[in-house]
Amino acid sequence: MNRHPREENLRGSLRLAFRVAALAAATVLLWPAIPLPGAARLVPALSPYVAICSTAATGVISTATLFGLPVLALALVWRRWFCRWGCPVGLMAQYAGRLNPWCRGVHRFLPPLGTWIALATLGGAAFGYPLFLWLDPLALFGAAFGLRGGAGTTAGLIGALGLACVLLLSVLLPGAWCMKVCPLGATQELLAWPRRACAALLSAKPAASGPETSPRENDRLRRRRLVWLCLGAISAGAGARLGCHLRHGGEGSVRRTLRPPGSLDERAFVGLCLRCGNCVRACPAKIIRPDLGARDITAFFAPALNFARDYCREDCARCTEVCPSGAIGRLTAEEKRRAKIGLARVDMSLCRLSEGRECDRCARICPYRAIDIRWSGYAADIRIEPARCPGCGACQLVCPTSPRKAITVEPVGPPNDIRRRFPRAESSQPFSA
Repeated sequence: MNRHPREENLRGSLRLAFRVAALAAATVLLWPAIPLPGAARLVPALSPYVAICSTAATGVISTATLFGLPVLALALVWRRWFCRWGCPVGLMAQYAGRLNPWCRGVHRFLPPLGTWIALATLGGAAFGYPLFLWLDPLALFGAAFGLRGGAGTTAGLIGALGLACVLLLSVLLPGAWCMKVCPLGATQELLAWPRRACAALLSAKPAASGPETSPRENDRLRRRRLVWLCLGAISAGAGARLGCHLRHGGEGSVRRTLRPPGSLDERAFVGLCLRCGNCVRACPAKIIRPDLGARDITAFFAPALNFARDYCREDCARCTEVCPSGAIGRLTAEEKRRAKIGLARVDMSLCRLSEGRECDRCARICPYRAIDIRWSGYAADIRIEPARCPGCGACQLVCPTSPRKAITVEPVGPPNDIRRRFPRAESSQPFSA
């Protein structure tokens, strides 16, 4: 239906106002200097791409997933409504594309890469490993705030690199990201497809392909769509096969890393993590850092713990409140104190006690009373109680030996279920020093 130019201009102004408001709201929610606990996860959680794939991978409908349901429901009715009315990255990409008016329309000749990415990710999610969940535009937008989140210069720059690549692609090929690459836009297309297909079947009027389109051109378009459909099915199957391999294959060869409390096992964690940086910015102790030295490329830039300057405070669970995908489970303060991060281990050959020097810093600072120093004559032995030690890193922080620490926190076996993540121990309550 053709609209009056004045009505069309009013609609365009209204849509621009909504998009600018959405960009401002997303910035406020993600800005690390604004004290809004848990608000940062609202932005990536709005994505139905994240909601569908994380639910398929974990089998759990979390509170974060519920935030994406309104967007998902509206996408079933209005095609790409979030792209046109609410996506902050889409607004930035649109204005970036205006810098290059000479290449407008070129993106129409590109294949539907976003659809294949979305199908491959969903196929992998069915086996617990969403392949390209980190390509969600809202996650890329959030990761760019690492420049203000105290994550370090290098990590902050890498976090902003994803959004910069989107804007650069939009400058070189205007419209390519939103229409051909973005998995969130493709997910909305897939959600709207059943309704459009049913409407086409129920409509008495045949679908018009244009008055100037020849029968040969129509046949060519049908063949192209058939090829795209076959490639989409292949993408879903390949994603399922690769996701199954990454999630369940070679568990013994996985290099374990210290992850935030409440994290899933290593394989599931690196697949579900959006690399959005929410947990990095939320941590008041600043011990969560993007892993830039991961040996496995699938774990690159996933959050890891570093106890060089502080330890995981026993009264803090902020990182568990901001994860939008379920890679870090939301914990209460009591659950967090019992969540296994790792286990402290002692190398007595490096300890000052083995040299006959006095030192009990690790035992005095431990908030869980998990360290016991036992004397036998003039020899001392440090013992760790595994049931009490959650691997908070306090002992490693205060250990005076250098350059190597005599006591360090090492990763333990994968916490595949809630019982292994929260071992029951009557003596695991912290005390006030």
